[in-house]
Amino acid sequence: MRLTFITGVALVASVGLPVLASAQPGGVASTCSIDISSPKEMGIINLRLTQARSAATPAARAKLLTQVMGDLDTKPERFAKNPAGYQSMLSQSLMLWGLNDTLAIQPTTRGALGFVTNPTEPYDIVTELDKSFKAQAAAVPACEADLTASRQNEVWLANTRAALDAQTAQKMDDAERYAKRAMTLVPTSPYAHYVLANAANAKNDKKAAVMHWGHVVKYAAADTNYRDLKNNSQYYLAMTQLDMASAASGAEQQQLGKDAAAAFKTLVAEQPENPDIANMINNWADALTLAKDTASIPMVYAPMLANPDKATDLMLTMGGVIATRANKSDDALKLFEAATKKNVAARDAFRNVAATYYGKDQFEKMVEPTKKLTELDPNNFDAWMFFAYSAQGMARTAKTPLLKKAWTDSLVKYQTYAENLPAKVDIQNFTRGSQNVSVALSVEQVAAAGGTHTVTVEFLDAAGAVVATATESTGALKKGEKKALNLKATGKDIAGFRYKALK
Repeated sequence: MRLTFITGVALVASVGLPVLASAQPGGVASTCSIDISSPKEMGIINLRLTQARSAATPAARAKLLTQVMGDLDTKPERFAKNPAGYQSMLSQSLMLWGLNDTLAIQPTTRGALGFVTNPTEPYDIVTELDKSFKAQAAAVPACEADLTASRQNEVWLANTRAALDAQTAQKMDDAERYAKRAMTLVPTSPYAHYVLANAANAKNDKKAAVMHWGHVVKYAAADTNYRDLKNNSQYYLAMTQLDMASAASGAEQQQLGKDAAAAFKTLVAEQPENPDIANMINNWADALTLAKDTASIPMVYAPMLANPDKATDLMLTMGGVIATRANKSDDALKLFEAATKKNVAARDAFRNVAATYYGKDQFEKMVEPTKKLTELDPNNFDAWMFFAYSAQGMARTAKTPLLKKAWTDSLVKYQTYAENLPAKVDIQNFTRGSQNVSVALSVEQVAAAGGTHTVTVEFLDAAGAVVATATESTGALKKGEKKALNLKATGKDIAGFRYKALK
C-alpha cells in the first residue's frame, strides 16, 4: 500500500534564546544560575555576544562571533574553574552561528568559525552544541529544564526546515539526514519523527515508520500547534498497522490487528469530523476481524445506532455494512434505514435496505426502497432485479394459486425488463467532497442495433434538490461494447445523484 503524505509543515518563524537570569523578581534566586562574569575575560566575551545578537548585518555578526570563538580557544585554561560558564558562552555562540543555514545543516571546519587551534579540523555545530548542553547540565543539574528549552534554537530550526524542504522535494535521504541532526538536539520534536516516519515508509520499512508516527502522536499530545501533524500521523499509523496485519499471519497478525484496532478507535474518537470517517470505522472493523475479536465489532457502530442524528448518512451506511458482515441484520437494517431518512439520494443505502429486507424474507418491504433505487439509478440491471427478487419471494409465500400466479407474472415482467435494458449502467464510484464531486460509471450497449447515449447526471442535496448537472456522451457503441465516463460537478452540500434513463 502506498501512502500519500502532506508536503510541508509550517514552523514558527524564530526560536527564542534562553534567558540565564541570576535572580527572579522580588529577590528570589533562580534555581538555574550560571556565572558568566568569571574570569573577567568571560565578561568581555558575553559583551561581544550581546553585540552579535544585535548586529546590523550577517557579516558584522560573523566578525564578532569569530572573535568570540578565538577568545574561547585562546588559553582555555583560563576558564577551567568555570566550565559551565565556558560552555554557556560556547553554546550561545554556536546558536548564533546557526543563523547561517549552511553552517547549521552541514559540518564545517574549526577555522571557519574562528577557532585558532587546529583550524582545518572538521567541526559539526549540531554535535558540539549537543555536547555543550550536556556539559552544562552535568555541571549545573538545576539548569536541565532551561537547557532542554534552549535546544529548540536556530540550529535545530535550520535542520528541521531543511528536513521538511527535502521531504517536499522527495529527497528522502537528505530529509532523513537533516531530521536526525534536528533530533540530536530535540529528540522529542514531532517534526523530526514525522519526517523519519515518511522516510522509513518510502523505504518500505513499515515497523520504523509506525514507531516514528507513534512518537509524533506521543510528543504532539494536546499541543494545537501540532494538530495537523498529529492527525496525519494518527491516520498513517493506523493504516500502516492494518496493512501490516493484513500481510501477516497467526499470532503476529492477531497482535498487529489489535494494535491497528486500537489506533483506529483513537482516530475515530479524536477526529469525528474527518471527511474519511466512514472508511475509518470500516478499517476499525477490519482490524478487529484480523485481531480475532469479532465480538467487539458492534462497538464500532454502537454510537451511530444509539444516536443516528449525530452520524452522517455515509457513516450510517458503512455502519450497516459492518453490521451485515457481523451477521447483525437487525442492527444493519436500522442503520441503513436511518441513512435513507438522512439523505433521500443515498443510493447505496436504499440498495442495502432492499437487500437486507430480502435476507430477512420481508419481500413486500423491498418494493419502496427498490422504487427509490430505480429512480436514482434507472439503467442498473441489479436495481430492477430487486423487483424480480421481491416478486419471487412473494410468489413463494403466496397463500393462493391466484396470488402465486400474479407474483410470478411480476417476476417475469421485471426480469424481462432488466434483461432488455437498451444500455446498462454500472456505478463504479461516487467521490463526494465538500465542494467537488464526481461519478465514475460505465455504460454497456445491450441493444443489438447499437447506439449513442447522452448521460445526464443531476447532483442532489440530502433533501433531493438539484445542485448541479453534468452531461457526457458515450459516442457510438456496438452491442456489448462499454464506455467509461467520469462526470464532475462543483456545488455545496451535494449528497448524492441521479441520472436520466438511457433509451
